[in-house]
Amino acid sequence: MRDLAEVVKYLAQSVVDHPESVVVKTKRGPETTYYIHVHDGEEGRIIGKNGRVIQAIRTIARGLNTNRNRVQVDLSSKK
Repeated sequence: MRDLAEVVKYLAQSVVDHPESVVVKTKRGPETTYYIHVHDGEEGRIIGKNGRVIQAIRTIARGLNTNRNRVQVDLSSKK
């Protein structure tokens, strides 16, 4: 199984115009949070209409989670 951060990165890259600029950072603790960083101006592509794209990425990440920790996916505006 691939690392979940790689899956989140792949999903984010498939939505944006500048896939080479997508960076996913992981913060581990009681829950694991994946922060998606994208090229300036492409935040809306990750969010999607009515938040559907980011919600779909969250659903896939939670479905693939094999740990017992909670998983959260957030869009971060700072690198």
